[in-house]
Amino acid sequence: MSLYVPSVPEYPTITRLYRQWGEKAKCGKRDNVYCWQDQSVVAIARVLEPAPSVFLLRNLTVEPSKRRQGLGRLLMAQVLTRHQSLYCYCQPYLCEFYQSVGMVQAFAEQVPEAIAAPYRQYQKNGKDFILMSY
Repeated sequence: MSLYVPSVPEYPTITRLYRQWGEKAKCGKRDNVYCWQDQSVVAIARVLEPAPSVFLLRNLTVEPSKRRQGLGRLLMAQVLTRHQSLYCYCQPYLCEFYQSVGMVQAFAEQVPEAIAAPYRQYQKNGKDFILMSY
């Protein structure tokens, strides 16, 4: 298995994979997309740069029949080597996973405004995301 970084013209194909896997995610032109593949793509991560050198993990997903095999962890290891400053808004049940790859819980006061402002808006709208930082 290996890391594959698709080009922007390939993003519609990656978005179709998301749909096949039951995800609503869509690759945007500003996303950095990383895939873990063997003969086909088995895991996808999307990272956005909302401010210079500030990176936000927007989505990490593994093909349903391949879950619970460590593929998400392998892909995250690759993503983390490429982004010195990475944040995500995770669902509470995923907090342990992100901690296991080296991320820690953060608070809006501790992160760049490009990360904090959307997080505060999510909280205001009743979302129970946990802010994580690497």
